[in-house]
Amino acid sequence: MFNTDDLNDFFNHYLDQANHPKKIIVAYSGGLDSTVLLYSLTRINLNIPIVAIHINHQQHHLSSEWEKFCIDTAKVYGVKLISEKIQIEKKSGKGTECEMRDQRYKVLSKYIESNDWLLTAHHKDDQAETLLLSVLRGSGVDGLSGIKPIRIFAGGMLLRPFLGYSKAELINYAKIKNLEWIEDFSNKDNTFDRNFLRNKIIPQLEKRWPSINKRFSKVTSLALEASERSEDIAKIDLFNIGNEKYIDSEQFIKLSGNRQRNLIRFILRMKNLKNPSYKQLMDGIKALRFIIKREENKFIKFPDADIYHYRKKIYIIPQLPRQNNELLNLFPNKTIDLDYGMGSISLNKSKDTGIDPRIAKNGLKLSFRVGGEIIKPAGKKHHYKLKKLFQENKIYPWMRNRIPLFFYENEVVSVGNFWIAEKFSKSNGYKINWHKKPELND
Repeated sequence: MFNTDDLNDFFNHYLDQANHPKKIIVAYSGGLDSTVLLYSLTRINLNIPIVAIHINHQQHHLSSEWEKFCIDTAKVYGVKLISEKIQIEKKSGKGTECEMRDQRYKVLSKYIESNDWLLTAHHKDDQAETLLLSVLRGSGVDGLSGIKPIRIFAGGMLLRPFLGYSKAELINYAKIKNLEWIEDFSNKDNTFDRNFLRNKIIPQLEKRWPSINKRFSKVTSLALEASERSEDIAKIDLFNIGNEKYIDSEQFIKLSGNRQRNLIRFILRMKNLKNPSYKQLMDGIKALRFIIKREENKFIKFPDADIYHYRKKIYIIPQLPRQNNELLNLFPNKTIDLDYGMGSISLNKSKDTGIDPRIAKNGLKLSFRVGGEIIKPAGKKHHYKLKKLFQENKIYPWMRNRIPLFFYENEVVSVGNFWIAEKFSKSNGYKINWHKKPELND
């Protein structure tokens, strides 16, 4: 039977193993499970700030009422609540369940800072459903190991303190404490795979095999052991042939196929990127081996990442949307923030050779490479395609379309802070300053 002393023991156990969190974030839907979690957290003396985050999926006519319930309940519990609405893309191809989960974790990740803890209310019944879904999807040991009680997430830690308790135990606790919660009637909709297993399949399995939850737990425990062994091997391989940034492709090709796949999966997890399906992984590694043997600088696409072979190194790069090519104007002493970790850009006076002040004061149009752009850099004899300059200066292929370009009357004035066009250069001119510039080449 669940009680707050058990929750206190859980935290004390992990406080001994991990850094002390700055704050605890609770994923709060307003349903039974997350209500018990939020309430019980407020009943133990952690001396750690608690923040609840409610995500309004806007999928039900009562969604706004549920959001208000969560706001009111958090206020009663004395907990700060953040609420966000999300839009579900029904044509994403992922399925509604998967899309909602991905969107939830995307929102939650925005609020996680270093050493923060995110808590979700997954319990023993969720674990059984997850295991069955993994079996039906043909998952490997990572999937069969089920929901982990603790893992790294978005710079902090994700913890699930209820995995040792059943739904019935949480219901019993909620009734004893006279808690109120939301009943989401969509949980009865058996068109969703998880609901179908929960409402139709698992009750039949429990009738036939009353101890089935224990058997599920044994399977997940054994799979977790196997998964951890695979992870240990991947760590050894990464240490021997690469680092967190890249893998030596000549050494990678010497590994067995199993270890190649294991290492790629490990790095994807380490970077919080989605694992490809078994077929995608098999086909992708086969293509990667072919590229390496031919010593080609190319890349292969996975669902959430691009894997580049570049200059005898393998780089696993998160997929990002293209930079917004809506034209912006950069004026002297102004700063423009770039998207996706590309830093910021400013235009400042310099005593050195820079951009002609007459041009700079009119403002430069900021855009990004689409292909075919040329420039005659100051001090060079010829015009060059940007592609050629990037290749000669070993600019990473995945960064080339993210380097800001500056135009005046449709002519390239400056490429990032690398090259200024001779036509527009002048002593005592203006220089492009690139703040927090990411790594662009070796």
